[in-house]
Amino acid sequence: MPEQLEIKREVCAQLDQLCPRHTVLATDSSSIRISAFEAVTQRPGHVLNMHFYAPVWQRSMVELMGGTATTEETLARARHFVYTLDLTPLLVHKESTGLLFNRVWRAIKKACLHLVEDGVASYEDVDRAWIIAFGTPAGPFGLMDMIGLDVVRDIELVYYRESGDASDAPPQLLLDKIAQGDLGLKTGQGFYSYPHPAFQTPRWLKGVAE
Repeated sequence: MPEQLEIKREVCAQLDQLCPRHTVLATDSSSIRISAFEAVTQRPGHVLNMHFYAPVWQRSMVELMGGTATTEETLARARHFVYTLDLTPLLVHKESTGLLFNRVWRAIKKACLHLVEDGVASYEDVDRAWIIAFGTPAGPFGLMDMIGLDVVRDIELVYYRESGDASDAPPQLLLDKIAQGDLGLKTGQGFYSYPHPAFQTPRWLKGVAE
C-alpha cells in the first residue's frame, strides 16, 4: 500500500467497522504516526504501528509504536505475536515520525540522494562504497529500487510536510525518475534495470564494465 495517509485512514476506518471490537488494528506504515489513524476508529486503544522490514527472512525485526491512546495490553499482544513469528520486537517508546530504524535509514537515504543530486558522486559509486564497507548484497540506491521510488518519495514527503524544511523535500533526481515511470524493481527500471541489476554482476563492484 502506498505511504499515503488518506488511503491508509480509509482502510483503517473500513476495518474498524468490519472487525470485532477486540481486534487490534496495526499499520505497517514506515513514517506515519499511528495517532493520525485514531480518529477514524472506535478503538484508539487497540491501534498501533507494527512495522516489518523486507525481506523478513533477512531482517528479522518488527518495530512496535503506540499512539496517544494505545494500551500496554495492546503492545503486549503485538509483542507476543512478533515472538510467535520468530522475529525480534523493537519497542519505540514514544511516537516518532519514521519509528526507529527508518529514522537511521532515512538519514542515510537522504544523504545518498543529495550526494548524487549535488554532483558529488555517481549512484553506482555510492552503492559500491556501501556494499564494500558493510558487505551487503545491495547499496542504498538498489534498496530504494526494491522499496519503490514512488514509495520513497511519499515517505520523504511525510518528513517534509512535518518540518517545512526545503532540505527535507524529495530531491529532483528522485522526482525525475518517477516522472519517467522508473519506479524500481516493480517496473523493471529504477536506478538500475531489472531483473538483472548491474550490481549483481561479477565485475561491477570493481568498477569494471562487463
